[in-house]
Amino acid sequence: MNFKHLFILLVSANLSAQKISGTIFSEKHQPVTDARIGIENEDTGSITDQEGKYFIDLTGLDKNKILKVEVNGYEPFKIKISDFEALSQYDISLSKKAVEIENVNIVPKKYVQKNFGTRNSKKVYCGYDSQDVKKIFREYAIKIKNQRKLKIKKINLNLALFEIDQPVTLIFDIQNSAGDFPGESVVNETLKLTITKEDIRDNTISLDLNDKSIWLNGDFFVSVRASEDFKGRLFLGGNIFAFSKNTYYRNYFGEWKKFSAGEPSINVDVLIEK
Repeated sequence: MNFKHLFILLVSANLSAQKISGTIFSEKHQPVTDARIGIENEDTGSITDQEGKYFIDLTGLDKNKILKVEVNGYEPFKIKISDFEALSQYDISLSKKAVEIENVNIVPKKYVQKNFGTRNSKKVYCGYDSQDVKKIFREYAIKIKNQRKLKIKKINLNLALFEIDQPVTLIFDIQNSAGDFPGESVVNETLKLTITKEDIRDNTISLDLNDKSIWLNGDFFVSVRASEDFKGRLFLGGNIFAFSKNTYYRNYFGEWKKFSAGEPSINVDVLIEK
C-alpha cells in the first residue's frame, strides 16, 4: 500500500470514529449527575459524573438510531445520531418533569406492613466489580406482582460478598410494568444511596423511602445499578434455581433481558391495603 492510499485510509477511519464528549445541564445550567446517555436498544452509553460530563463512542453505529438521555425528575431527551453529530457542540439541557403526586389519606386499620422480594444472602448471585467494567453499568431488577394499593417504604439489598474501601453509591428505581418487562419510572427524582462498609449491617443495606409518597396499585419493578465511579466489589445474594423467579437486567439503554430460574436479593418493605 502506498503512502497516498494509507493517508486516505487513515483519514476515512478518523472520520468514521465518533467519540463525543459533553456536559448535561438542567434548565438552570446546573450539572446533572448520574444521567444515562446511550443508544436506544444498544448496550452502548455513558453515565455523567459529578460535573455532569459524559463521554460516548458512536463509532460504527447506525446513524438512524436514537440517542437518548434519561434521569429521574427530568423529561427524556431523544435525537437521531446523525442529527446529534451535526451539532456544533454536545452539551445537553434537560427540562424538569412535572409530576403530580397523589394525596392519599391512610386509615391505619386498612393497611398492613409486608415485605416482597428475595432476602437470601448466603450465595453470591450477581453484582458489581470495578475490575469488570462491562458489569459496572448493568442494572438489575425484580418484578413484584401486586393487585392492591400500596406505599413503598424501603428498598433492601441483601449482600453475599462486599469489599469496599471507600464510599460507593447505588442508584435505585421503581418502574411500572410494560408487559413482562420494566417500563417507565414512577418516581420524579434519582433515588441514590451512598454507603461505606460500616453501613452494611447483617449483610443488608436499605434505602428509606418513607418520605417519598410512592404509591402503586399494580405490578411494578424495583431496580438497582452502581454509579459510574464505583470502586470495589459488591455482590447480591439470591435464589438460584428458583424456577418461579426471574432476573431482569440491561446495560445502559439496552433491551431488558430476562433470566428465568433465579432472582437477586432485592426486596421492599411496603404498607399495603388489606
